[in-house]
Amino acid sequence: MNESRQRPSPAPAPRPRRPWDRRGLIRASLITVAAAGLALGATGVDGTLQLAAPTERAGLPQSSDVLIESAALVCPGQQRVGTQGMRDVSGDVQVAAGAAPKSVIVGLPTTAPPATGTGAAPGRVSLLDPSGRSVASTDQRFDPVVAPIEKDAFVLVRAEGDLAPGVVATQSWLRLSDDDRGLAVTPCLEPSADVWLLGGGGGPSRTERVVMTNPGANAVSVRLEIFGAEGPVDTSDRGAVSIPPQSRVSLSLDALAPEEPRPAVHVVATGGVVAAVLNDAWVDGATARGVDDATAAAVPAEDLVVAGVDAAAAGQGETTLRLVNPGSTEAVARVSVLTPGGPVQPAGLRAVRVGAGATLDVPLALAPGSNGLHITSDGAITAAVLVDRRQARETDREGDFGWTPALPPLVGTGGIVLAGPTRPGTTRTLHLAAGSTGGNVTTTVGSGDSERTVTTTVAPGSTASVPLADADRVWLSTTARDIRAVVTTGFDDRGVPYYGIVPIRSAPTTETAVPVRQVTS
Repeated sequence: MNESRQRPSPAPAPRPRRPWDRRGLIRASLITVAAAGLALGATGVDGTLQLAAPTERAGLPQSSDVLIESAALVCPGQQRVGTQGMRDVSGDVQVAAGAAPKSVIVGLPTTAPPATGTGAAPGRVSLLDPSGRSVASTDQRFDPVVAPIEKDAFVLVRAEGDLAPGVVATQSWLRLSDDDRGLAVTPCLEPSADVWLLGGGGGPSRTERVVMTNPGANAVSVRLEIFGAEGPVDTSDRGAVSIPPQSRVSLSLDALAPEEPRPAVHVVATGGVVAAVLNDAWVDGATARGVDDATAAAVPAEDLVVAGVDAAAAGQGETTLRLVNPGSTEAVARVSVLTPGGPVQPAGLRAVRVGAGATLDVPLALAPGSNGLHITSDGAITAAVLVDRRQARETDREGDFGWTPALPPLVGTGGIVLAGPTRPGTTRTLHLAAGSTGGNVTTTVGSGDSERTVTTTVAPGSTASVPLADADRVWLSTTARDIRAVVTTGFDDRGVPYYGIVPIRSAPTTETAVPVRQVTS
């Protein structure tokens, strides 16, 4: 049944539309109700709006899922530029965004939204600067939009109309010279009021920057809670900051928690929402170890899954699990390793103790290839894994690394669009991990004008991988509720490895339309 809208008169002034707002997660659609003797004249009818009674069906549809008409994602921009007290280190930054093929969107509603109807409203995906100016855009579903980013400002990805459902975006940062070299591939995400970032480490030449973006029209207050090896870190008034509208603030984590060997950062926003990443740059003495953006980990819970623990061959990299326990009592965690053949329980990971308000790093001994972790605990914790790549030779062990966080399950549809040119020898792999139930995942892999589809069954407590070759876009669809996904990408340049990890989160696709009706007084 089609929904129709009736506006009371006089019409209210339109609410200012924030560039990051998807028009709300719940949209009210007015339903006209015919009644004897009721006529709506040019002057309107005084009255009130009333939600439909739950049991009332005649002439009034129930609430339903409809495709979103607008979506917005935030990319951090040049992460290592614009931090007070730290030198600028620019890289080759590219942002890519695209809309999902309709074939991969799970659970398409049977009722089309009024704005799109059966004809599908024209759509557009745009890259905007903080002022709202379009940097680049496309109105084609199979033509991702790509643009270089040079300034210390964020990028807003805005999708409208028919191209809004399933929109995804990714930012890449690449530098091939000197000790600051490395590759960071970062998903652009919807802003949030609560973000957990696990990354960074000790050492005089390891630097971390917390990059926070406020895409909204009002100032947002942000508090940084930092947890470390010995418990919560006292940041006094240094951990509180106000971020102006449509602005980005970058803070040195070293200034907030000097010499902290294993930090975890909880970003808490009030008065709005923010997008946040932790940029981790590592130079070990005179050896460049790489760079990455640690992105949002799952909120603390007693059951976690980490995908994409892509262990290197012996001597070519290490993997380290970082746990944070924000609670007031010790947590005891059990860590099992997920493999293509099923779960494995290392004896040393049966009872891992994490102190109250503290972090813990646990070295992992894993078989090379696609692994995952299933972490259960008697208290709420969260986690991420550092995956390291190094040169195989004994001297000048330069390399790169990536952080793969514990993720919430993929719901319906997700994906990435990869920016930047594919360098010779680039390898890309999709890593899937299942918790206790598993399920099927359909992967649509695109490269240039070609696409292919692969269906993968991920057994409970196991992992699976899909080679992506030189794919520049990857779309996932699943009806399972216990799958996590990560894409790794890497190449060698003059014998030095470059490596990045891109967590995949659920893409915005639908929202709930709640029918209301006008009742005369």
